[in-house]
Amino acid sequence: MAPAVLRGATAAVRRRVTPTGWGLGGLALVAAWLGERYQWTELVHLAATVGVVLALGAVTVLLPRRAVVELELRPSRVTVGDGAVAALDVRAHRLPLLAPTFVVPTAGDARGVRPSLVTTTRPARVDLTLPTEHRGLVDVGPAVHVRTDLFGAFRRERAVTPTLLLHVRPRIAHLPSLSAGMVHDLEGVPSDRLTASDFSFHALREYVPGDDPRHVHWKSSARAGSLLVRQFQLTRHSHASVLLDPHRDSYVDSAEFELAVSAATSVAVRAAQDGFEVAFACGDEVTVTTEVSSLLDLACRFTWGSSDLQHTCARVSGGMGGSSLVATVTGSRADGAAVRRAVSHFPTSADVLSVRADHGAEPRTARSGRSTSLVVDDLPHLASLLAKSLG
Repeated sequence: MAPAVLRGATAAVRRRVTPTGWGLGGLALVAAWLGERYQWTELVHLAATVGVVLALGAVTVLLPRRAVVELELRPSRVTVGDGAVAALDVRAHRLPLLAPTFVVPTAGDARGVRPSLVTTTRPARVDLTLPTEHRGLVDVGPAVHVRTDLFGAFRRERAVTPTLLLHVRPRIAHLPSLSAGMVHDLEGVPSDRLTASDFSFHALREYVPGDDPRHVHWKSSARAGSLLVRQFQLTRHSHASVLLDPHRDSYVDSAEFELAVSAATSVAVRAAQDGFEVAFACGDEVTVTTEVSSLLDLACRFTWGSSDLQHTCARVSGGMGGSSLVATVTGSRADGAAVRRAVSHFPTSADVLSVRADHGAEPRTARSGRSTSLVVDDLPHLASLLAKSLG
């Protein structure tokens, strides 16, 4: 058992020796050999001094000295361009931490933080500014406690926090109500789930303990000679599908794609605020929800690629019920005929909103029957054009 433990300890030490440490070790060995061979006292002293430095460095780095570290994002969800920080709270577990180094990787870049002397009676707190210039998800952490000696001969790293996720959400426009100029099913699409309370009556059934007495149908109970209660069919919100074209060739550049992401997210958020159950999709990223926060979080994951709008529409229409509102958002290079073919996957009774992001175009709107088309060159124009077309 002892040899195995010794080998393990030796291997652990070797893993923590830096190139500087190997160089100092080699220097000590050469100086000791030359000093003994040629009776050169100065070289023997040099070898002894380097040996003491290495021994102290090994003890300093390998001696257990735990740090209690907490990493917190404030806030964890921001809009593009808004400020966000990672708050790093550091305190020693038992022994003082002399000038410790903590590295917090953010968005692929390592940022070193070196607070001054930290003890259990005087904890340190460091705020790191996080990158929020671009929409997306930013991995923050884990914070790594890096311990080295004075000469950098040894190095020991240990992750002390989990990795946190910063959501950088797109900017959105505050749109007018989509219900103002569009007709949709106010009662909702009935589902195959049964419930004890809703608007859509389904059938009568025998009373069981625990049923609400208010749902007893007394006339039918009198005729049947036993208590009968009403059973209802669960209804859903009116359904809206908001579909962002994920194909790279539909956009001139990434800026135009970001405008399309903001426009699609704005429409999805407005639909949820209007009481729709929203299917929000871009390529393989799909969610069905009535929660605005979930829609904004999903928009952080949108990327362009080789998938097209027709694939997205087919996937959403196949897994959802009938949509009373279908909104598509594309770029300036999108094929109009392809967009119409994609929308054909949905019921013809649905209201259709088509938004084209084009930085170089004149903002305009057109309406034909149940279809509304918008061309926008920036986000503020989306709200004004939509208000005009639905007014």
